[in-house]
Amino acid sequence: MINLRLCIACVIVGGSLLSCAHGHDGRVYVSGTITDNTCTLSPDSENIDVEMGAVSNRQFARAGDGANWQPFAINLQNCGATASGVTVSFSGTADSHYPDLLALTPGDGSATGVAIGIYDKDKTAIALGDESASQAISSGQSSVHLQFYARYIADGEAVVAGNANASATFVLAYE
Repeated sequence: MINLRLCIACVIVGGSLLSCAHGHDGRVYVSGTITDNTCTLSPDSENIDVEMGAVSNRQFARAGDGANWQPFAINLQNCGATASGVTVSFSGTADSHYPDLLALTPGDGSATGVAIGIYDKDKTAIALGDESASQAISSGQSSVHLQFYARYIADGEAVVAGNANASATFVLAYE
């Protein structure tokens, strides 16, 4: 409970009383609820490894050619009572030819000529830095499974065999 007292002072200027008002005591009652509208990231989703497998460089004859879709999920748990939806955005080093795609980590023995695309559950591309479509969450839902896919995409450079690794960070935004 907050007790708010309003006091008004009498103003004296040059020794004479200009004005004086009488105050009254009153109270303001403030009430409300603080809610949690987020979920907890499941421990199995803190560091997600997506196994892309061994892919022949012959699958990438021209820019835009892609390899198989590799599924991965972000799992949430203990969602708050007011959570109604969540979007996910991914960030990382962008490919120099296709900035919507994730660049491979450079280094000795690294492949070139391919990048990694990230896609939502409907296999719609999610550009780096953009939010995915909102996925509904039921109030107080105990667990949520957010489905995504990754795939190699030829970026137009000559495809050279080698390690084709990358990393991205994801951010969840709740509605």
